[in-house]
Amino acid sequence: MKRKNKGMDRLIAFFIAGAMVLIILAILMGSYFFGFIGFLRVMGVEYDSYWAICLFLFFIFVFGSITELFSKALIF
Repeated sequence: MKRKNKGMDRLIAFFIAGAMVLIILAILMGSYFFGFIGFLRVMGVEYDSYWAICLFLFFIFVFGSITELFSKALIF
């Protein structure tokens, strides 16, 4: 039997690979988020909402990235 459409096979493979990557990223980010919430709960920190935690983690990533760039520049 002949294959009719290679493009459809590639599209399906791309969709499956993309879905796997998204699932893995969701698991990693979810475990980081809920781990951070658990850490805050152990330390006794109170927060208003989950969006406040998301915003806090976003700022940690942004400022951490900027700080890392400057520190790597100083090392070299």
